[in-house]
Amino acid sequence: MKVSRLLPALAAAVLSVVVLAPPANAEPLAGRPANVERFMDAYRAWGRNARNVDAYMNLFVQDGTARLWDSGLETPRDWAGIRSQIEGVLKLAPDYVFVPETVTSDPDGRVVFIEALNTGTVKGKPVSFKTMHRLVLGDPAAGKDPARVQDGRRFWDQVTMFRPVEDPANPLRNLFEGITASATDPAPAIPLPPRIRRLAWNREAAGILVAGVDGTATLLGPGLTEPISGRRAMTAYLDRLFGAVRDVALEPRATVSADGTEYREWVGTAVALGGADPRPISFSLVERTVKTATGTAWSLHFDTLDLIASVQTVKELRARIFG
Repeated sequence: MKVSRLLPALAAAVLSVVVLAPPANAEPLAGRPANVERFMDAYRAWGRNARNVDAYMNLFVQDGTARLWDSGLETPRDWAGIRSQIEGVLKLAPDYVFVPETVTSDPDGRVVFIEALNTGTVKGKPVSFKTMHRLVLGDPAAGKDPARVQDGRRFWDQVTMFRPVEDPANPLRNLFEGITASATDPAPAIPLPPRIRRLAWNREAAGILVAGVDGTATLLGPGLTEPISGRRAMTAYLDRLFGAVRDVALEPRATVSADGTEYREWVGTAVALGGADPRPISFSLVERTVKTATGTAWSLHFDTLDLIASVQTVKELRARIFG
């Protein structure tokens, strides 16, 4: 349901909320915690030699309790499933390389958000795509290694993996084709407290979400080769997303802020409308905002495969890749 008519009321509600400033004596985060650095050293080393499955499994807590969620999964992979998944990736793309590019953790080193570049060759065609990872590292109080992953969730657009095997007569469409930048404006952002932001996502209120960033902000997300600017363009992007789903039901999960960068994880369900074939799906996304000298850099990470393709098309694509 589109709720642009609710914009004035929601804006008024936002403005009625008192936003507390951080304490005057708060100290900036002076580098990442030591356990995060140890984990990242191991993560980067594996990424350079991704065929080392044992090194990959060594990234997770070793008591068999680790779990890993992925785009489209309703339940997480367990220990055996994590190994099976990476073995499948390497069979699909023997030259797979994984390069972490951005890393932000909370001060105690428990939650880490990582954006990474993935490259390889699938069915003879080169692929390159970004993935966002929300990782919860082990809790020492529970006897877990704080430099290994206890719980992970990966956010990425699966369309990039299936393009090498798409039907040339019926290619996978770019949900956001044709959306380009529009004029910027000097208007500041309206602060959106968590309850208002959650309401905006679940009421598919593009106008509210866009009002939450400054008028000089940029937006990058699936289907875009470069960031777009301008509130009209950003609203069009979100309206295109909301036009491909209904009954969005997201709940906030991890939020991490450090040095002007903030990550917000949203997890829930929606009804996907891809291929004129409505069906309920697991739906999740990550928002990343970075304060820059010229404005906010806002990026979104989510999967569009079910939003553009029918169940039968997805089944056929998986069969072409995985057999």
